[in-house]
Amino acid sequence: MRFLYYSTSYYANHGGSIQSIEFFNQLNFHNDITEKAIFPIIQRKEELEKESNFSMRSFLRSIPLLQVLFFFRRNSFHYKKLVKKIIEFRPDVILIQIDSNFLQIKQLRKRFPNLIICSQINGSPFDEPFKNIAFKDKFLDMQLQAYLESDLNIFISDFSRERIMGDKMNIDRDIVIHNGTDPGKFFPILDSDSLRIKWNYPKDKFIIGYIGTLDFHKQLGVLIDVFKELLKDYPNLYLVIIGDGPALVKLREKVINLSLSQNVQLEGWIKHEHINENLNCFDLAVHHYANTYMNPLKIFEYLSSGLPVIAPDIPSVRAIFRNREDLLITGPSHLELKNAMKEVLTDEKLKGRLSNNQHLIHEIEGNYTWKKYTDNIISKINRKL
Repeated sequence: MRFLYYSTSYYANHGGSIQSIEFFNQLNFHNDITEKAIFPIIQRKEELEKESNFSMRSFLRSIPLLQVLFFFRRNSFHYKKLVKKIIEFRPDVILIQIDSNFLQIKQLRKRFPNLIICSQINGSPFDEPFKNIAFKDKFLDMQLQAYLESDLNIFISDFSRERIMGDKMNIDRDIVIHNGTDPGKFFPILDSDSLRIKWNYPKDKFIIGYIGTLDFHKQLGVLIDVFKELLKDYPNLYLVIIGDGPALVKLREKVINLSLSQNVQLEGWIKHEHINENLNCFDLAVHHYANTYMNPLKIFEYLSSGLPVIAPDIPSVRAIFRNREDLLITGPSHLELKNAMKEVLTDEKLKGRLSNNQHLIHEIEGNYTWKKYTDNIISKINRKL
């Protein structure tokens, strides 16, 4: 099998990048793949900067008709070079990690009728970047019609599959494969004191941590507000937020305005290979909010590192994990998050049960790894050949 992987997230600094890198690397261990290629090989620096220009995107989001123009422009990106790559590489299969470019599926189907086309779908662009687009119902139908042209659609949650495909869902074409992690990269480290010294964290504090892309919809401002309230009763608390993204500047301003600079550390972006050591400096990991369709891979990384985790109340989390046994599920509101964090702080039995849960770690190692994720995808693709 000659395999072409089309991912514009491969060089980005968010979860989609980790998924694409880990998946592409795992292809090396499949003997049925005779040759693989990634497309685009590299994005121009100015192209990456253009796509990460938040002020421009924010402006476009406020004007529905401009979003229509921007959406069609986005769907023209890379297409001519992609066609050239397909002609030169002659793949049997192309897997597209969809961002907002699903219109290219129909174009590829028409141009290359014998090519096996698969879509890796982490969500709908109309939930976030194009949520205010004019004629939204029309675009949602266009999205559905595009995926009907795929030979295989891979969703990260049942909710996302049902929401996008509706009554057109076909269980042979439209499958759900949850995200995973790499147990070789995420695991418990017992000597947290030396790690805290290495990464410049206070040794004597109870550290609450978050790692991920700092998007506005993740409501990290709520986490900071709750932290400030809890700090009054628990002065030994310390909050660490690691990551970069459009909300970083506002979060820094918030920390200063709330006089929390001595209690909150905004670390910014760090290399992926350093995340496990930073996670092992935490006493509690918080990922309290995610959109309903999501399957946050950070949850898997937190749990593989042996941390007690506060997780969002979304379908994929409830489908995979047991509340109060594997992790603690919270609603998105200020009060719900405060109660959940306070419970972990005060209930030693609960905290102990959620910490370094070896049964759960072994379950993740067996069922939710990038190897398992890739094996499942390749197995499904082989049935299409």
